[in-house]
Amino acid sequence: MAPRRVRKGKKQERRTAPQSGRPTVALALGALMIVSIFAGVVLFLIPDEPPVITHEVSAELLSNNHAVMPGEATDFVLIVENRGSHVDTFIVEVESNDGGFDIQIESDFKSVVVLPGVQVPLLVNVISPNSGELYGYLTVHSQDDASATATVRFNVSATATFGNSSSIGDVVEVQYAGILARDGVMFDTNLEWLEQSSHPRLPEMDLRHCGPGENPQNNDCYAPHYDLLCAWEIGVPSVDKDPNPSQGCGGMIPGFDAKLVGMQTGQTLAVRIPASDAYGEDPSQGKLGGEDLIFLITLVAIR
Repeated sequence: MAPRRVRKGKKQERRTAPQSGRPTVALALGALMIVSIFAGVVLFLIPDEPPVITHEVSAELLSNNHAVMPGEATDFVLIVENRGSHVDTFIVEVESNDGGFDIQIESDFKSVVVLPGVQVPLLVNVISPNSGELYGYLTVHSQDDASATATVRFNVSATATFGNSSSIGDVVEVQYAGILARDGVMFDTNLEWLEQSSHPRLPEMDLRHCGPGENPQNNDCYAPHYDLLCAWEIGVPSVDKDPNPSQGCGGMIPGFDAKLVGMQTGQTLAVRIPASDAYGEDPSQGKLGGEDLIFLITLVAIR
């Protein structure tokens, strides 16, 4: 029996309409936009790295090795610098008192708030009831991190014999150093060792020293001065002072003048002077206008 023939019809060709490339590009761009938005949301949700906070402090004395008569006082100027990364509060304390001193840290400065990179000066009053070569230690530490601590030693030569006390109307000669109360920057001194030190100072004190015949008022040189400062008729109001002072003498700013009354020759004390008793409260009145000041003063002689 012959096999049947199966008649196969012609297979229809499958036709597909040509597609444009535009929809594919649009889809790709849409997908990319979605991914970008998603990535942005993820990045937004990831918290920023917290800033690294460091605590570091340094402390130094403007001057040291003060001569004291047993039973009498001297002042040290302690300068605290914030070397950390953020505003910090520093506590000032007595660590040891090997001389049996009466030590008083300036009122309102037993803790100080200091901006990073800034230094703040404060006064420490020391009375030595004993005689001899004595010393003590002060510490300054961060309120937030007790390991951030600076220690400074002060030395007292309690073997001196002070001379007479000054009185109103006296003419006196002194050594001194002046610093800004807000940051401890030095603006004037007749102490040669301090003027030649690396202590921070106003820019004009870093100018080259003036040569013979050069005028420092031209603001291109600085004239250091190491002679004693002569203060005329201390404690007497300016309007009542003799208008013809001794040669080389002059009137002092009120806060400085007042501190000189009652000091003993050979004694070193310090004073914080508000702007109102210094060069005035108006910042436009010269380089020291509006500035609170601190002076370290040694009374050398009463004329």
